[in-house]
Parts: sequence; structure tokens; C-alpha cells
Amino acid sequence: MQTDVWTTHSLDKLFPEGRKPGGASESIELKAARSETEDAQIAIRIPRGGEVVEASFSLPDLIGGNGAAIPSECLSASWVWYLYVLNNPPENDDPSSYLRRAPAFFPDAFLEEKTIKIRDDWTQPLWVSVTVPKGTPPGEYAGTIAIELADRDGERSRCEVPITVTVWPFTLPDEFHLHHTEWFSPQIVADYYHVDLWSDQHWEWLAKVADDMARHKQDMVLTPFTSLVKMTKTKSGRFSFDFSKLDRWVKTFREAGVTWIEGSHVAGRAGGWESDIVFHHLPICSASGRPLKTSRASLSEAEFEGYLEKFLKAVYAHLRRRGWEKRFVQHIADEPVPANEASWRRCSELVRSWLPGVPIIDAVMSPKLAGAVDWRVPQIQHTGPDSPRSADEQLWSYVCLAPQGHYPNRFLDYPSIRNRIIYWLSWSLDLKGFLHWGYNWWTTWQGVPVRVPVSPWLDATGASIYCADRTPLPAGDPHIVYPGKNTICSSIRWEVIRKGFEDFEYLRMLEQAVAGAGKKKTRSVSAAKRLLGLVRTEIAPDPLGHTRDDELLLATREEAGRLLAALAAEQ
Repeated sequence: MQTDVWTTHSLDKLFPEGRKPGGASESIELKAARSETEDAQIAIRIPRGGEVVEASFSLPDLIGGNGAAIPSECLSASWVWYLYVLNNPPENDDPSSYLRRAPAFFPDAFLEEKTIKIRDDWTQPLWVSVTVPKGTPPGEYAGTIAIELADRDGERSRCEVPITVTVWPFTLPDEFHLHHTEWFSPQIVADYYHVDLWSDQHWEWLAKVADDMARHKQDMVLTPFTSLVKMTKTKSGRFSFDFSKLDRWVKTFREAGVTWIEGSHVAGRAGGWESDIVFHHLPICSASGRPLKTSRASLSEAEFEGYLEKFLKAVYAHLRRRGWEKRFVQHIADEPVPANEASWRRCSELVRSWLPGVPIIDAVMSPKLAGAVDWRVPQIQHTGPDSPRSADEQLWSYVCLAPQGHYPNRFLDYPSIRNRIIYWLSWSLDLKGFLHWGYNWWTTWQGVPVRVPVSPWLDATGASIYCADRTPLPAGDPHIVYPGKNTICSSIRWEVIRKGFEDFEYLRMLEQAVAGAGKKKTRSVSAAKRLLGLVRTEIAPDPLGHTRDDELLLATREEAGRLLAALAAEQ
């Protein structure tokens, strides 16, 4: 059967109606460091009037010189699922700020199935990734990816796509240097899979989440202490604490490689957006197991805060006994604004007194809090060269349903470069971490008038298009992964984020190599200085002035790899 097959890079977003471009490549050529994962896409298009076909793939060992190989288990491939997006982001009035007008299909989710059906007149992407093992000798490795097609009459055909990987003679570090958290809900996992919270089945899924986070360079996990630690008031009036679930949680994520504990928020707004920040309700049980009345209506402010003080001090003491306290940060309340800044500061001062030495981290919307938050996380549009910052803080960035327009973000209808550039900006602006709220919010968004089951495979907004009293979420904002039958399914956006973190390490390593060269004036040192200057002045100078050029970004990343290899050879 006649089939069009071509390849493209990982920043390209393909669409069902897209056709094979003139001069399109029909092979994959990647360059990667050891301990790095590089990606590409294979596109398959069945002509109009052709039969629906089944398609499956097989992945080879990649063979290099002197008997070296990258084994097939280091290759992965996933068919890409198109989501139907109903609306572009509500504040994007400029059509050039998104890929195309909705409603339309956009590629994103990765399917678990190795075999799928492809309809005629439809372009189907296959996402291919190669992870280079740590000890791989440098050089070129080659093989062929085979794709088997079969129509309903049993007629079979085979497409072969050559793949080569050039392995650079340097290795990415085991632990990355840009912090990363995507907020995760264990309750939503239990709800979606219809398993009891904290059951063995639930813990199996949490282990899969931990592995997925670690593979995508997430080193922190939002940790819901009040769900994981049981606080009991004994008959004598003392308090006891059950830390068994907390211990299992921390061990599950640490064993996967997610080693920072990010204490979830202990306070929030008392009412509307500009209302005071107050401490959250704290669940406490009596000796008989019955919940005690700990609402604000039942207790004085001093009694209420006294319970929270005992709880947080007990948690901190337990983390110290376990040797985990050095990788512990604590949230106060999310997104304080100028109107509730004073009440946020009061809550923060109390928590600091209860958790001495523990860094405070929060996403904030008040520039006056610069210096008041140890790990301050403003939205990315507020991190430019002229934005306020304090020498006493770690400055991060975050995105959510804002900013929109031409700013970086990770919406489904945005070009992939606007996702990946976030981490180039993190390097050029000396940011220390990145935060997003939406790892797995596979549920109905707040404000939807009727709570109905929502499938993230069919609606990437949590049905928020039906919100009556708040802004609908842009497509892709609530989640970056998808719930599979047996695994946590990745997405194009999630792989691009992982790639961005690897880019950050390239730039950091190149900067270190230049500093380590001292007064040497070799061609490689001079070229590396020029490249780093180019990133700061043209590619990622500020959150709005970044490049939109896929080819420039990819060429710069490849040149950084070539220079790192050259500088390593000169040592």
C-alpha cells in the first residue's frame, strides 16, 4: 500500500491534515550526552481512499564501533493521541500567539498501546526517544526502526526508518541543578482508578508517579502532611502522631529519585481573593478515633494555632530523626497579593518560629514580598532582568493559566518552543527552580456548575469551558500526564519539559567549563563565551523577548554539545 513516511524534530507539532513536506527527512539523526534522552518523531500518512490500517513498531539495538551498543531497552516509542481543543486561551486575542484557531485537534498524549489503527487521510505521529546509558563510549550508533502496517484484508507492508545517535564524550549529572515541582494530587489518583486511598493498589500507582516524576527531572513532591500524619489527642490531653504513611510516602519518592519534601500549604484565604490569609483546618482525632471539632468556630485563634504548632513541630522532629530535614521546604499560602500580604507575613513568621531553619517557599503575586520568601516563586513574566529580587532569596518562576499572549507557557495550542524556552530563561535569568500546579488534575474544575466525570483524554480543561463564575482554564493547564490502564502516560509537553531541564544542564556545564578554562584563549573557549552571550542577549534575554525559532534553538543546543565535547578534549 502507498504510505507517506517522514521524520521531524521534537519541537514540531504535527496535525492530522498535515502532509509530507517537500524535502522532508526520512531518517532520524540525534546527538546526545551520556545520561541524556533525545527525541524525534516519525509521521505516517495513509492516502485518501486507502484502507484503515493497523500499525505497530519494533525498536532495534543501536550498534556502534568496537562492539559497543545502545540496547533496544534504551529506546522507546509512543503513538501520539490528538485532543480536540474547543477554545484557545481566553486572553489570546492575537492569532499569532497560538498555533491555530480552535476548535481543532492538537497532538499531546502518549498511548500505551503498541498497535493502533490509522484512518485514511490522517497523519499519525510516533514519538521516538533514545536514552544514552551513563557508561556508553562516545561515537556513532546506528539501527533501523521498523513499522509494520496491515490493512483489513491482511495485506502487510513494512516501513524502515534509519536512526543514528552520536554520543558526545561527556555525561549529564546524576542530580540536576534546577529545582522542579509539579503539584500532584494522590486523592485524584485514587478517585480516577477507583481504589481506596492509601490501599496497596493506591501505593502501586504512587510508585509509578514517583518513577515518572524522576524521569522528567522533578526533584520535589508536594507532600500533604495533614493527610499523611494522624494526630490524636489522648485521654490525658497529650498528643500522639502516626507517621507510618508519611514514611512510606517519602521513601517511595526518594527511592525513585524525587528527594525533596515540599510541605503543602498550611494556610489560605478566609474568603475572596483579597481576604486575609488564615491557617487551614487541622484534622485531629480523639483517643477513640472520632474527629475532634477544630473549626475556627469551635476554637479561639490561640487554641487553633496551638494545635498547628504542635503538629508542625512534631512533623519536623520526625523528619530530623529520619535524616530528611535538610531536603524539606514549607509552603504557607498560595499566591498572596498586596491586599493580603500582611496576613501572609504573620502566618509565615509563626511557621518560621515553629520550623527554624526550614526554607519557606510560595508562589507569590506581590513584588513587595521579595526578600520575605526564602524560595520566592513569581510568575515568569515578573522574573526579567529589571524585576525586583533580593540577595537573600532563591528566585524561581511559575506559569499556570497565566501568563498568556506571547509569553512562555505549556498550553496544548502553543508551539513547543514556548514550553522549552522556560528553562533557557531559567539559566539566563539565574532562576533556581520551576513550579506548576497541574501534574494530574484529572477532575472537574472549580466553578463548573455540575460535577460530572471528566476524561483528560477528551477534555484538557477539566470541563472549565462550562465555568459560570471564573475564567476557563487553557487546554493542558490542569495536567501534564494522562492516566493509562497500566502506566502514567506521558505527553509531548512533558517530554519537552524534560528536554528543557537537560538544556539547562548543557548551559550550566558550558558556563562551568569556560570558568574552569581560566585565562586559556582557545577557539573552543572563545566560541563557548559567544554562545552563552547569544543565549543571554538573543535567545532568552527576558520572558517576552525570547526566540520563537525552533531551528535556532536546536542548533544552539547542538553547538553547546559540540563545544562541551571540544572543551572536554582540551582538558
